[in-house]
Amino acid sequence: MLLSDIPKFMIEVLQYNMKDSGFIASLPYVMIYIGYISGGYFSDLLVRNEILSKTWTRKLCSVAAQIIPAILLTGMAYCENNVPILILMNIAMYFQGYANLCYYANYVDLSPRFSPILCGFGNGLSAVAGIMGPIVVGFLVNNVDPNNYEKVHGRWKIAFLSASAVWVFGSLQYCVFGSAEVQPWNSYGLEEETSVEDEDLLYAYAEESSRGFGI
Repeated sequence: MLLSDIPKFMIEVLQYNMKDSGFIASLPYVMIYIGYISGGYFSDLLVRNEILSKTWTRKLCSVAAQIIPAILLTGMAYCENNVPILILMNIAMYFQGYANLCYYANYVDLSPRFSPILCGFGNGLSAVAGIMGPIVVGFLVNNVDPNNYEKVHGRWKIAFLSASAVWVFGSLQYCVFGSAEVQPWNSYGLEEETSVEDEDLLYAYAEESSRGFGI
């Protein structure tokens, strides 16, 4: 929701002229990019130095990517000054960059063989949220007098609190049920004569692929 509705929020609530505030409008996207890079280095450090297992590193990234932004988004809902709202929004976007360090890499963790299929299904389902988010926000904030700041801000408050609840629910599910261990069904369909060397290559591929995500 943050990525797709940032321009609308900045125009309607923060009352920024997007033509004259290009840097401010682009800053959240810069922050999420920085989150990708720095989060990858941080998570890789945890795994390589055996500070945390790969599973717990994934869960830590999930908390960083969802619980922290949910708290910041809740703070945004109750702020009425542009400066703290911008600060909270950009910090939230930074931590959103950690999302790819758990979910996308987790497909390879669970099944090196079937990770493309898992990624396809996962991305397809997550696209539903990308479609529904703007629709829900539009339903909440459209047809509201833009000159009535309190009512506009109140509608955005509902949108922010709803998104925070979804983030917290999703992260808690992942923290309880998530795993970075290769699943037994990863070997489904392999012939019995598959050599130990071939299996080792599959696990080595999973390890190297995970490092490509900064883990």
